[in-house]
Amino acid sequence: MRVSCDPAQAWRISHISPADSKASTKTRAVTTNVPTPNYGDTQGAELFLDGIAVAAGATQLVSGVNWKINKGERVGIVGGNGAGKSTVLSVIAGHNLPEEGSIRVHPRATLGYLVQTAVSGSTRPLIEEAMSQMTAFHAAQKAVAEAEARVTRDPSDANLLSLERAQAEWIEAGGEDVERRVGNILNGLGFQRSDYSRPCTDFSGGWQMRIALARLLLGEPSLLLLDEPTNHLDSAAKEWLMHFLSGYTGTVLLVSHEEELLRAFQCTTVAELRFQALELYRCGYDQFLAQREERAEALEAAAARQAKERARVQAFIDRFGAKATMASAANSRKKTLEKMAIIEAPLAAGKRPHLRFPPPPKVMPELVKLQNASFGYPPAQPLVKEVDFTLTRGTRMVLLGPNGCGKSTVLKALTGLLPALNGASSERILGEGLEMGVFTQDLAQDLPQEHIALDYVLSTVRQKDLSVSDQQARGALGALGLTGEKAMRPISALSGGEKARVALSVFALLPHNLLVLDEPSNHLDVATMETLSEALAEYRGTLVVISHNKAFVERLKVTHVGLIKNRRLVVEERMLRPSDWSFDAQGGSDATASLVVSTRAKGEESGTKSSQSTTSGREKNDDVLEKPKITYQEQRARFKRISAAPKRIAKLQQIIEEKEKKAEEYGKKMYHAGCDVAKVMELNERKEALASEVESLYAEWDELEALLAETASAGGA
Repeated sequence: MRVSCDPAQAWRISHISPADSKASTKTRAVTTNVPTPNYGDTQGAELFLDGIAVAAGATQLVSGVNWKINKGERVGIVGGNGAGKSTVLSVIAGHNLPEEGSIRVHPRATLGYLVQTAVSGSTRPLIEEAMSQMTAFHAAQKAVAEAEARVTRDPSDANLLSLERAQAEWIEAGGEDVERRVGNILNGLGFQRSDYSRPCTDFSGGWQMRIALARLLLGEPSLLLLDEPTNHLDSAAKEWLMHFLSGYTGTVLLVSHEEELLRAFQCTTVAELRFQALELYRCGYDQFLAQREERAEALEAAAARQAKERARVQAFIDRFGAKATMASAANSRKKTLEKMAIIEAPLAAGKRPHLRFPPPPKVMPELVKLQNASFGYPPAQPLVKEVDFTLTRGTRMVLLGPNGCGKSTVLKALTGLLPALNGASSERILGEGLEMGVFTQDLAQDLPQEHIALDYVLSTVRQKDLSVSDQQARGALGALGLTGEKAMRPISALSGGEKARVALSVFALLPHNLLVLDEPSNHLDVATMETLSEALAEYRGTLVVISHNKAFVERLKVTHVGLIKNRRLVVEERMLRPSDWSFDAQGGSDATASLVVSTRAKGEESGTKSSQSTTSGREKNDDVLEKPKITYQEQRARFKRISAAPKRIAKLQQIIEEKEKKAEEYGKKMYHAGCDVAKVMELNERKEALASEVESLYAEWDELEALLAETASAGGA
């Protein structure tokens, strides 16, 4: 019996040979002359680290590591910036050699490795590049084509049987399912179908990172090594990747600073690099945090007991060492003391210096005003057009939305880094006394690599303030985790996260009344991210931030939220909502958008510009006087509504949480539906209906809160 299938219909692309894919596997950090993984006897494990030591230059990172990683394990690798996570992962991947020991990979394992700075390095169309490492599929597709050619020349029983076998192998390699798998991964990472035919060179660095990730995931390696895969991903792509990795059946080693990802990843083991050692915790991430605290407490107690014992022995030596009758005993105790391995307790929480930004200088109420301005990158259409927006003093705004929708363009417009396309007919007006600090995504990588970290901070800061001392600069670096000799290293010798700390230290030493930060938490470890977010929460100036890190943003005491969706940026005066992080809120197609500012105060959508939304107290009083008198019945109805408002708000909160949870379930079902278009459309309709209901409920909530606030204000008067 002949199996009927048409492999050529799957994506309708030509066969990609292994030779074709070689050029696409390079990254900035990987060259062609590095060693490959060492396949050998792993004693039954998927990966075996046998007494390895790893160093970065003259700095020892770990030594004496013996570690078996079994098939199907899910390992989260954590540690502070500069602890050596990326270096150890590159050694495991075979891109660097250990100083001592050996690393062996199971002979039947296939290894895939994503470095932090991966780029596709290809000129081919996106779809071909993404599929280039699907070696089993391509081999099966080639075998079918060759078997079909033989049948065409000679339809003998032997050739027909050969074709049937080739077709069965094609099905086994996932040929029938290839369109759904490829579409699921590319769409999940944010690519549109219209992108599939575009050459990889058309995409920016952040999107090239996604291409490299898609190519790796479609290759389905049995041993997957990921180094900070969520860097440069927006919230929607992060959410998708978390779902994908939670269902990945292979062995995964994941380096990440994102606690949300580490929890969703469902670690079976957490490996922490700390104090030049690798400590293993056979548990999930939350259990790791608890066990680490317990270990730290036990170690601290043991260190205290040992210190007490050492002091007692030293006192004996000091007292009797000079006496002839006790010299032998004193000498014996001295040798014991010298042989005693000193227990080092971990640094107690809270000992890191506190980071504080200088008080903001005085500035006029309106810091930056953009009028009738359009921004973008010719010859393409403007990403953002007809911007009429005023950034006022005290605003703490976060811009949310998918990568490529125009968030960074808005920041560059505010800072003046990007001039308006319609320069003659637009205006950018700066408030008197404005002192602006700008942190861009690539700032850390653009630092002068040959400079010593401390010297760079001092020379940069002293260009504006000669009074800054060495001690102050060391304090800022130390608060961000660059203590001791690390502050004296060349910038080139620092990790990506440590370079970001150097750049951020400058902000901590110079007074600004406006901070504009584009993904400041990228590359930062958890402790440093918390230090920075606490400092920004205490900062009394104006703040505009882009970040896809939910935990980071939620600490910033946001007053305004800018959501870019469906070609529009709406800036709302409110706190963050759970729905701001949903897939829909992060979605949005074309970024050619007009900037619409609506101040959602007192339960209303205002179409006025922010510069018109601030009225004087006299004007507000005039508005009150002009209001018509209300009847007794209306007063009574209003009183009843005010009395019931607290209970209704509590009920609304419960209903909204239930509906948002239901919407999230629909989102997961859509993900699993794959290319079942009818099912996806049905689920999407239900999800959109829920989103509409939730928006109405929020509007009612806002209205009730405004009513209560108005009542409280009237009572106070």
